[in-house]
Amino acid sequence: MTGETSTANRVEQAIHASEQALLDAAGTGSWPSPRRAAVSGAAGAVLALHFADADRSADLIADGIAWLLQVQNPDGGWGTLEGFPSDFVATAMATAALHLAAGPDGADSVSRARGWIDRRGGVAGIGDPMMEQLCGLVLSIAGLQDANRLRRVPVELVLLPAALRRRLLSYLTPPFLALSFMQSRQRKHNPLTRAIDRLARPVAARLLEAFDQQEGRVGSYGGDPWLTGLLCTALTRAGAAPELARRSVEYLRMTAQPGGSWHLVHGVEAERVETTGMAFSVHGLALAGHSADPRVLRARDWLARCQQLEPSEVYASPAGAWTWTGRRGWPNAMETVLVLRILVDGAELDPDTERIMRRGIAWLIAQQDKSGSWSTFVRNTLVPLDGPCTFITAQAIEILHNVGVATSDPPIRRALRWLERHQAPDGSFEASWHRGGVPGTAAVVHALTALGMPGHPVAIKAKDWLLAAQLDDGSWSTGRGDQDGTPDETGRAIRALVACGEHEAARRGVEWLVAAQQPDGWWEAGQACIYIRDHVHYSDPLIAQGLAIGALAAYREVGND
Repeated sequence: MTGETSTANRVEQAIHASEQALLDAAGTGSWPSPRRAAVSGAAGAVLALHFADADRSADLIADGIAWLLQVQNPDGGWGTLEGFPSDFVATAMATAALHLAAGPDGADSVSRARGWIDRRGGVAGIGDPMMEQLCGLVLSIAGLQDANRLRRVPVELVLLPAALRRRLLSYLTPPFLALSFMQSRQRKHNPLTRAIDRLARPVAARLLEAFDQQEGRVGSYGGDPWLTGLLCTALTRAGAAPELARRSVEYLRMTAQPGGSWHLVHGVEAERVETTGMAFSVHGLALAGHSADPRVLRARDWLARCQQLEPSEVYASPAGAWTWTGRRGWPNAMETVLVLRILVDGAELDPDTERIMRRGIAWLIAQQDKSGSWSTFVRNTLVPLDGPCTFITAQAIEILHNVGVATSDPPIRRALRWLERHQAPDGSFEASWHRGGVPGTAAVVHALTALGMPGHPVAIKAKDWLLAAQLDDGSWSTGRGDQDGTPDETGRAIRALVACGEHEAARRGVEWLVAAQQPDGWWEAGQACIYIRDHVHYSDPLIAQGLAIGALAAYREVGND
């Protein structure tokens, strides 16, 4: 009894410390996203400003160069974020930027970076056709790679009918167009490819105009300095769409940070608020009993009013979705389910917010794939990186169930069939935007339990996998038992296991989570989020905080029964 009491006290203290840390950070009701200085963002901005605005932006370029030199890893490469393990995308971007813009001051750094690339077999060692094209074309701009030895980017895809093009390219359309414009300058062309390029170029420019319009014509693409820098560089060197390139320059100048860095994502709201981390944090606080706190209510209302009220041309989706960059951006199912679960499960809604929720539910139902799953951006996409996503699908059916959709109704019935068909033999599920098997598997266990189906064969196999994946210290990791645990994965697993009655495994996870909490009430986020699958990962403290609080709150509830 004493041990149980001690655990309960530590859980209570951990919840209080984490709640206080988040609520203090909330300020007037929104959480400015944590500063995540991104190597790819800084390198992309330096490249773009070097080609498109060298004289006016000389000070920004110099600061960016100094920062890139400062954060190079000892192995010669760079990681996605400062201090992260080296990866090909960040290393290729930084190498090209320094070779072009740093002059003799960057020679040693570039030499060490090229050594890192060569030791891994060059760009051919990446093993992913699109990433080979991306890294190779970036390096070719700096004269460090022969673009003619790379696979040709099939720019003719932009000439396909719009519906098919969306399914084939989805949210990868902007980076695909960047590579296409780069290729037009970097590769040799025969008469056929030259003719195709001439036909495709105006169509590609119009597509970029549509994406620019989606974000409010502020010059950014996905609120992402890296992608924006790539497109600005490609357009400038190809002599195409000068007004788009000019707007991108202004976006990059506006989002430059003191000290020479650029963030991983940077919207253009008055406050730099990202929907994703804020939604996880608000959800965690609501689960901990703070859904009526004025700061949480203000944050919830801010999230609700970020709903897009117009259909999206670029994704052919109706009004009613959310995006990760606030009020303007790329509508998608991930952020939509994150906000909807707050509105569905939280405090009583006023009539306006109720209408927002209902509009979002309608969007969710309309976006279900024919197969029964949910993809992220484009319904019925053919792009593996887009979907279908187990995490989104599980969240969607739990949300629909909570607003009164029966398990026998077509949306949930079709989703359950899809889950049955796509469970791995070991019982796990992969998610599209989070590493490893824990996020998708835990979401399925929690959803099926919420639907009153804990005995469903899919739920039992998924639960058994979660139990087997727990590490000896009580945590869960992004790998298969050979990595350190993270608060992100551990929080997800605890909440799912509490829901289905596996309290002993949950208790061991809770003990680890409490011990891992830092003195200031925060947890150190793991590299659990996916930016480019298998190539670029990142962490988000707000996501980790929300998941950890929610897990501890769930365990506290069963401890009080």
